[in-house]
Amino acid sequence: MKKKPVDFSFIRYANCWEDTTLLIGNTLPKPNESVLSIASAGDNSLAFLAFDPKEVLAFDINATQLYLTELKQKAIKHLSYEEVLEMLGFVVSKHRIELFYSIQKYLSIEASKYFHKHIVLIENGVIHQGKFENYFRLFRIWFLPFIHSHKTIDKMFEIKSEPEQVEFYHNNWNTWRWRLLFKLFFSKKVLGKYGRDPQFFNENKLPVAETIFRQAERHLQSTEVFRNYYLDYQLRGVFKVKLPFYLMPDNFQKVKINIDKLELFLGVLTDVPVERKFDIMNLSNIFEYMDVATFKVQKNHIATMSKSNTRIAYWNLLVKRELNALDTRFNKLPVRGEDLCFFYQSFNLNSYTV
Repeated sequence: MKKKPVDFSFIRYANCWEDTTLLIGNTLPKPNESVLSIASAGDNSLAFLAFDPKEVLAFDINATQLYLTELKQKAIKHLSYEEVLEMLGFVVSKHRIELFYSIQKYLSIEASKYFHKHIVLIENGVIHQGKFENYFRLFRIWFLPFIHSHKTIDKMFEIKSEPEQVEFYHNNWNTWRWRLLFKLFFSKKVLGKYGRDPQFFNENKLPVAETIFRQAERHLQSTEVFRNYYLDYQLRGVFKVKLPFYLMPDNFQKVKINIDKLELFLGVLTDVPVERKFDIMNLSNIFEYMDVATFKVQKNHIATMSKSNTRIAYWNLLVKRELNALDTRFNKLPVRGEDLCFFYQSFNLNSYTV
């Protein structure tokens, strides 16, 4: 049976699910550098604007993700900080549609038409409207209440010593219901249908649920949980611990100043012109969707767009892909910090030698 192509007609990710702090803390962006970044929901591309870059080129094969990134860009440019939080859905508001209409004229024709047609996405808070966010919502509504009470969930985020957190995990959190329902909900079949796309698992050979469970188990016993706003959203549906990097008050003002340095590009990595040269590349986990032959083609294109000592960051979720394993010009660099997006198996950082 012929497999259905991946559907790019809707928002898959309304927030970025790669740890911004880890990305920034390891690529160490400097003023006047050029950045290439997969757009996704725009969050990590916007984060680079806080460091006064020369340019940030955000690319994506999914035009809808670019519409979302553009919406965030124009909201930041033309609205106040409080209005941005309202319109995007970070705080309760009855004025989201009104705020959207106030910036609609600044959007591209395509983005304007998309959100006008799907105005309910704005009304309900666009950061909650991605397929992946809806996946977490299903977990919170239909699975989590049968596992833990709100009190227990809140207790997870209360500051404790590391031994206390380990004890809490084993004595209060890691119940048979947690193990059973977690592995059911994060199985390949359920995750492929409701969270990602079945096509995204073509190269995977690992047991999906068991692999993600092991990653979660390690993280939930650490004190990193207390600052994990990604986990906060997954379990409670809010960013109560803290806001994403680009919306932290000090960062927001810097992002706003540099907002016009963000450029959007529709296409895959190899569509980006080789004449463009970059100091930093943020490539999310795009390599694991490719077979090895395609990965080698991408590697060669990256090399042509790299300067000496370009820093290249990317994640492996279920499929191991490393540029340095293919080409000695890519040097593996040490990584500092814990990945708050614990479901990834590794965060990779390479530098390129001309």
